[in-house]
Amino acid sequence: MRRVLTTFDVTCIGVNAIVGSGIYLFPGKLQAALGPVSILAWLLTGLLCLPLAFCFAALGSIEERSGASFRYAQVAFGTGVAFVVGWSAWVTSVISWAAVASGIPRYLGTLDPGLAQGGAARAIGAAVIIAFGTLNVVGVKPGARLTDALTLGKLVPLAIFVVVGLFAWHGERFQPITTQSFTALPAMLLMTMFAYQGFEVVGVPAGEVRDPQRSIPIGVLVSMLGAALLYALVQIVFVGVGGRATHAPLPDAARAFLGPAGAGLLAAGGVISMLGFNAGTALCTPRYLQALAEERLVPPGLARAHPRFDTPALAITVSTLVAAALSLVLDFERLVDLAVLAVLGQYLASSAALVRLARRPRERLLGLLSVVISIGFGLQSTAAEAVRLAALMALGLLVVLATRAIWK
Repeated sequence: MRRVLTTFDVTCIGVNAIVGSGIYLFPGKLQAALGPVSILAWLLTGLLCLPLAFCFAALGSIEERSGASFRYAQVAFGTGVAFVVGWSAWVTSVISWAAVASGIPRYLGTLDPGLAQGGAARAIGAAVIIAFGTLNVVGVKPGARLTDALTLGKLVPLAIFVVVGLFAWHGERFQPITTQSFTALPAMLLMTMFAYQGFEVVGVPAGEVRDPQRSIPIGVLVSMLGAALLYALVQIVFVGVGGRATHAPLPDAARAFLGPAGAGLLAAGGVISMLGFNAGTALCTPRYLQALAEERLVPPGLARAHPRFDTPALAITVSTLVAAALSLVLDFERLVDLAVLAVLGQYLASSAALVRLARRPRERLLGLLSVVISIGFGLQSTAAEAVRLAALMALGLLVVLATRAIWK
């Protein structure tokens, strides 16, 4: 693979992976469930995710091959554990890709209500996935440039919403704060966790990054801290201007102080944000499958580079088709819950890897803290989601057994 990605590229990959559909779709749900305490939900989840981000930054300074959490687990625990982590990482990315693509029609529905549901909505989600997968076959740099552009494009409407909205909110809207809101807070953290996941993908294309041991830690921390600040500010404005739970909460809230033009800007921003997430995920997701194939844990042909474009074309094709299929058969909420549970497996394994690979006592302590946080988030999930994830992991085991039997 060619090392063509820069620090700016991987930082944009991180920001783009974190700031996706969550901040455009969740503020209304949080406000309805928690009221003003919804601001605390973003801050608390960000605080809990910060040790995890530092954990991935530390591991990124150690490993310079593509694969991120798969490689960290491989170095620390060997190929067996690494397969479980790598397969889980690929599953997470594919599900998240399908989930965010499924969210795009909700915002397009502000322009044409007929696009927000039914067969048209599912067709739009699948078409977006296929388009971005095709682009990434052509080359990693075109995919990265599109990701950079869409990342900057998605931040502009949110920045306008925050800057103007901070002068338009009313203090009385931050009352009342009830004990019931604090009681409901833990149940909402798993949803906000979905909006924060993404910093773990910064190291996925490390094998195509210039000076990855410097660039990856910078990309992880800048993207995580920037997203936490942005999320808190957006929710403050949303609560302060009287935002409500709707299909497009930010455009509806923006209409109160920016008028119809502002609502249109935020609707466009939501679409750009989700398109950007799709672009970044299309770039990173196949690299997990490529890393698994390089170790002959899935068919080794998936690691083969395209003779002209030097990209893992078959891994990209398979990842794209699976994500498109999921977007056609599952709804957004179910995909979100499953994606969060799957990514927590990555966080747990990578945290444990840092405990084993730590070069300094404070890194080992950081890893132990991250293990506890990962388990705590996992306890918020439902038994039904755990069963679905177990089924996906069992499918992965069948794949590796078949691979080993055929390609000895």
